[in-house]
Amino acid sequence: MNASLRRLAMTMPAAAAVLVLAVVGGPVSPRIETSWRNATATAGGGDYECTVADPGALRSAVFGTSGWDEAQIDNATAVYLAAAERGLGDQAAIIGLITAYQESRLFNYANFNVEESLELDHDKIGDDHRDVGIFQRSPSSGWGSVSDLMDPERAARAFYDELVAVDGWERMTPVEAARAVPGSATRDAYPRWEGYAESAVGQFTDHTRCIPVGDEWAWTHPVPDGVFWGGFRTADRPGHDGVDIGAEDGGKGAEIVAASAGVVARVRCDAQLGERDYSCDVDGAAEVSGCGWYVDIEHPDNAVTRYCHMMSRPLVAVGDVVLPGEVIGYLGSSGNSGAPHLHFETHVGSPPATSANAVSPVEFMAERGVSIE
Repeated sequence: MNASLRRLAMTMPAAAAVLVLAVVGGPVSPRIETSWRNATATAGGGDYECTVADPGALRSAVFGTSGWDEAQIDNATAVYLAAAERGLGDQAAIIGLITAYQESRLFNYANFNVEESLELDHDKIGDDHRDVGIFQRSPSSGWGSVSDLMDPERAARAFYDELVAVDGWERMTPVEAARAVPGSATRDAYPRWEGYAESAVGQFTDHTRCIPVGDEWAWTHPVPDGVFWGGFRTADRPGHDGVDIGAEDGGKGAEIVAASAGVVARVRCDAQLGERDYSCDVDGAAEVSGCGWYVDIEHPDNAVTRYCHMMSRPLVAVGDVVLPGEVIGYLGSSGNSGAPHLHFETHVGSPPATSANAVSPVEFMAERGVSIE
């Protein structure tokens, strides 16, 4: 993931792309954590980085259930992602979509009575008082300037500012909460849009991956209580692109954890004996080549961490979101290994992880406040 790909371009054609956006930590319920692992944000509040892995596929999916056109879907995307940015969860996104659909049918309106709005990007032009944007608020509403109101992302953030100020909104039904936001109009019409909003949010959730960022989700040692065995590209092993970490008790089966929040990019068995593949479900040996069972995790800052020689198939799958300290597998000796240990690599720059972008894990982790020596 690349943090520079932070926003979905509203004019992007229906083609494969990646979107990254900022979104929180806090306690989460089992239900929310499960849904978050499947791509939605938590309701814990805070900061996340999220990816929409194929805007074209997302558009097609939302169109198939709503019939919304491209402009409406792009504006709905902005509403969904603004909720995800703050970790407000799917309920908040449903509330936002109900409101925006009722107010503007999810079109970004300029207004003949607000001259400045006509000079900004818009989908349609109206003349209802001085209301502009997807939430149809006037410049005197306190939601921001005309340019703020005409920007679907900023307007959505302003809406959620109003929503979270409503006492107990989390315990209300989406329609009740939408009605409780100050300034909402024609509230009796809100229930008819709830099904559309729920369906759209379901599609956004299915096409989005979010990982937490910020100090709450710092880096941690990949083998709790691990023992440092060997260094990075030493004189006797110049091609050793990582470090070796053993378990304190020296035994197989110690937990290997994600060093930080990220998205699983690769899960693979890499073991060969001569020209033939070799099982990763048995101990390796010096004459066996390869990393054994291993996992690559991509992190929001363009870093990649790699975890090799696991005892058995990792506990995670490609696309899974992992938290710092989450168990991803168990220490073993698969592949090119003579004893149970973790071969741990760190890579910087654009993924994927290669020998060319490998850096010293000792220095990499020290920069992030973790000693692994």
